Amino acid sequence: MVDKILVTNAAALKAKYANRGLRTIQAAVRELVAADKARGLATRFVDISDHATMRRYKAPAVSNPKSARQSKDAIDAIYRAMKPDYIVLVDGPDVIPHFALNNPVPKDKDVEVPSDLPYASDSPYSTRDAARYAAVTRVVGRIPGISGASEPSHLVKLIRTAANFKSRRRADYLRYFAMSASVWSKSTELSVDNIFGNKAVRICPPSGTPGVRRMLSPLSQFINCHGGEVDPQFYGQSGQRYPVSMTSDDVAKGAPRNAIVAAECCFGAQLFDPSLAMGKWPISNAYLAAGAAGFFGSSTTAYGPADGNSGADLITQYFLINVLAGASIGRACLQARQKFVSGQKMEDPVNMKTLAQFLLLGDPSLQPCLIETPDARAASKVIDYAAARRTRRVALSAAGKAAADSSGFPGKKIVRPPKVLHNLVRSVARRRGFRARTDDIDSFHIVGGAQYGNEMKARGVEQKVVVVTDHRKDGAGRRNGAPLIRILVAHAQDNRLIHVAEYVRR
Repeated sequence: MVDKILVTNAAALKAKYANRGLRTIQAAVRELVAADKARGLATRFVDISDHATMRRYKAPAVSNPKSARQSKDAIDAIYRAMKPDYIVLVDGPDVIPHFALNNPVPKDKDVEVPSDLPYASDSPYSTRDAARYAAVTRVVGRIPGISGASEPSHLVKLIRTAANFKSRRRADYLRYFAMSASVWSKSTELSVDNIFGNKAVRICPPSGTPGVRRMLSPLSQFINCHGGEVDPQFYGQSGQRYPVSMTSDDVAKGAPRNAIVAAECCFGAQLFDPSLAMGKWPISNAYLAAGAAGFFGSSTTAYGPADGNSGADLITQYFLINVLAGASIGRACLQARQKFVSGQKMEDPVNMKTLAQFLLLGDPSLQPCLIETPDARAASKVIDYAAARRTRRVALSAAGKAAADSSGFPGKKIVRPPKVLHNLVRSVARRRGFRARTDDIDSFHIVGGAQYGNEMKARGVEQKVVVVTDHRKDGAGRRNGAPLIRILVAHAQDNRLIHVAEYVRR
């Protein structure tokens, strides 16, 4: 029985790091396999580019390392054969590619959504529609090297971090660092109160670089700031000011080992090539290089409200809450995704994008928090933890499928939306300060998972969703002005409004 698989493409590793680099990585992997054995995990290293290996799983080897479809087909075959509790993607998207999913919010200017979500779903590849993979059933994480690197020291360091990791007392993770752009302070206070039972948050401005590096010692970290594409910095905001709140250099100098980080920031988990940013690493890579156990963040533009909680606020909260409850970081990610699908309106294109864009960086089998209650200590003498984990996976797999079956999703675009609905949504949007020009508005039919669709049909309900996207640029913002994207999502039944949500770009 195999508990954990480390999946890589050795041909791509060899092309990236040469033979010597590949051998160094393989040696580090052997250390991790041995460490896992001592922790009670049976771990196997699988090369999806090797024909003999993949024949054992009755699947073709990956011949094109840029093909996410080939990689998913290979991983699906391995999963069917072994049903591991953990899937670990070894290295970045230049070795095991992200999926380029269609952007459910097409007018926010993200061409696509780089995503690891399909690897976490039993649904076979058939489309780039993120809703296809909303039945999230697998624990998946990625140990990412540096994109574009020619030597493997960063990747090897991260593999050894996983091998040497030791769980700690839950109390060690209850001391936290939280940072927020000033304009979202109420939203962030609500988030950290839900996670930690405390509203203390560092606000930017006035907090920010370089002083922030002295604040980064806590093991739990929650960040709700602006982020940018191919940008090694996060930003605060107050009015039209966008001071730098944190840089990858700050993280390298101040972040502790074993930290768990959840970042709402746009592009917070984008694994860009540092050569595109004057040699500066992504903040996510910097955290992992400092010894962080895990980083949960977004690959593209993310959203949440200014004052309340939704979208990125919720999925990041759920992740940290589950970590603090004693879950492995991989299970915490899976449970966060499932709770998001079951609890939010997935007909909302912003929610669908949120599910697709947030991904886990780090070995998903790491369990940061030991639960040390008297009952837990007594149970540890008789519980078979491997059997308990397998039983949890049964329940979680079933829960993921049930959540998707019970959800609606945005379907085909409506070419000519009903005038009465279009005008009603435009009126609501303009009252809220949106320009709401015709080109700013998209409408979609709603389709359902199996149970949701059956109920819509049985009740004769026709649902639609209308999305209004407003692009502005603050003149005094960072660089040449920070993009301000506001989105209004209006849900309609039989052309009558039933719910309206509003989001701002993180």
